[in-house]
Amino acid sequence: MNNIILRNIFVFTSAAIFLGTIILNLLAIVYIRSRRDRTSIAILVVNLAIADIIHAMGIIFFSSNLFTPSWVFGEFGCKFSLSIDVLCTVVIVYTVAALSVERYIDARSKLTAKFRLIITFISLIIIWTVGLLLPYPFIFYTFLYDQTRTVNTNITTTTTSILTCRSVLSERALLIYEIVLYVMAFIIPYSIIVLFSLKLLRFLRQWLNRKQKLTRLNVVKRRTRGVKLVLCIVLSFLICYTPFWIFKFYTSFLVDETIRRRPLLRRFLTYAHQLVVLLSHIEGILNPLFFIVLTEHFCRTFSKHRRKTLDFFGTKSSLISRNGERKSSIINRKNSIRKIVTTAGNTEINGLLSSHPTLCDDIDKITVAVLSH
Repeated sequence: MNNIILRNIFVFTSAAIFLGTIILNLLAIVYIRSRRDRTSIAILVVNLAIADIIHAMGIIFFSSNLFTPSWVFGEFGCKFSLSIDVLCTVVIVYTVAALSVERYIDARSKLTAKFRLIITFISLIIIWTVGLLLPYPFIFYTFLYDQTRTVNTNITTTTTSILTCRSVLSERALLIYEIVLYVMAFIIPYSIIVLFSLKLLRFLRQWLNRKQKLTRLNVVKRRTRGVKLVLCIVLSFLICYTPFWIFKFYTSFLVDETIRRRPLLRRFLTYAHQLVVLLSHIEGILNPLFFIVLTEHFCRTFSKHRRKTLDFFGTKSSLISRNGERKSSIINRKNSIRKIVTTAGNTEINGLLSSHPTLCDDIDKITVAVLSH
């Protein structure tokens, strides 16, 4: 990227998205583990947070293209970055689909919690298996190539070596793989998400209309809160990932290779690619934010921890002040005892002097006699 201002904007935005994704998702995972929540929705939220954290690692590889056109992470980094991008994209989209299906099952059917947990674990095994199988061409058929570029100037001719990640598959095989990836990671999960999200919207509307007539308001509030959380996650996913898949479809199936060689269009596609990739990573920040806002116990738990921390430091400072007060009271008590002893001694001496008034005169005479001798 030649424009320094745009490059700095992309770099700071990428760093903020990376840090926000890591911190917020770890916060959500720690909260769920602290509450020992083993419901289906909690397990799926943890799975989504783990996938978002791994997906955020791709920002490191993605941001390197902003500084240099050459690949700097070696052949392993080339395969690893492409593989985790496909893996996490598949896991995220199918986890969001599983969340919408799980909320529909919770609202519609009367399955037991244990049976729903079994279904959730089986679905997670299938999701990660599909996610690990789809990056197969990137793992075994992508290698690092040394592309030499010669730059002619008026004085000298310089030759630079540029490393790029390339696949050894033919164009036909890559086209088939793109179609399979588009169907498996976009069409199928998006259809599931849209279908069950519309069903959830209908059920949410019915619940809100019957809210005043129902007696078990706590159960209804808990269910509507879970449905709202899933619908917000679905909405943020659709907003963040749909431009990415539209851009991928346009560059893979509609743009010809001769058109890509035009400088203006190439620059536009470069900027558009940066934007849609950053937008897809923003989803990793929005998911834990929705979880924080829409989970009532989350705010209560962290307010309790904050209160305990303040109480701990408050009691510690009060103990220190109490110890200081005890020490000062002991010292004052010792001083008062000394004062009592000295005053008692003084009163005894004064008593002796008052009972023998000639004692002072005798003492003065003895003293004068001693001094005269």
